[in-house]
Amino acid sequence: MLWARAAILPEAIEVGGRIVPVVAQRRAGARGVRLRANPVAGAIEISLPTRGGADVAAALLKANHAWIAARVAGWPRPLPYVPGGRLPIDGLPVLIDWAPAHPRTPTLLDGALRLGGPAEALAGRVERWLKARARTDLEARTHATAARVERPVAAVRIGDPAARWGSCAGSGTAGGARIAYSWRLILAPDWVRQSVVAHEVAHLVHANHSPAFHALNRSLDPDAAEARRWLARNGAALHWVGRAG
Repeated sequence: MLWARAAILPEAIEVGGRIVPVVAQRRAGARGVRLRANPVAGAIEISLPTRGGADVAAALLKANHAWIAARVAGWPRPLPYVPGGRLPIDGLPVLIDWAPAHPRTPTLLDGALRLGGPAEALAGRVERWLKARARTDLEARTHATAARVERPVAAVRIGDPAARWGSCAGSGTAGGARIAYSWRLILAPDWVRQSVVAHEVAHLVHANHSPAFHALNRSLDPDAAEARRWLARNGAALHWVGRAG
């Protein structure tokens, strides 16, 4: 008896001149095969059942090429950290002004981020500066906003999560909660960043999304709904800042 060979899924596909990774993952409980064009990861994600499914997934990739192409066409473009490149800070475009003679420590002045040092270290230096700026900004905002609801905050941390802009843990503990944010919020407008802070601070009082939570959130931030809309429209692009391709 001859057994049919299971299809081998590609690691990447070309879509509209872009090389797009294909990421397949088996999930317990999955009843079938599902495709997702993830604009944050910049990948086609395939959910497979615990056994089999590769043949179906390969067929879906071919059959849905037009659908995939339409989604990929709407994805953001990479904004690498390169001399003469631009990146958003506080929602405004900033020129990366690099020259060997400039001081190594980045300085933001008149719409430009000026820095020097070895060219090969530029990307790491820019991102470290952005993260430090985000930490300082978000710590100050969080403690100031938490004081308005008279709740302690034990720690403010930053990371680079793909799915959340902020999170609050331990709101009922005596020492105060731990609030974490995406450092990429420093790329967004000031009022959007403040809105995420207000949302997490409201969780210090209400560890849910009840009507009482939303009422408090609105009192802390009247722009909450507009900030959510801004992040829905522009949030994926913030994850492409610093990508080379």
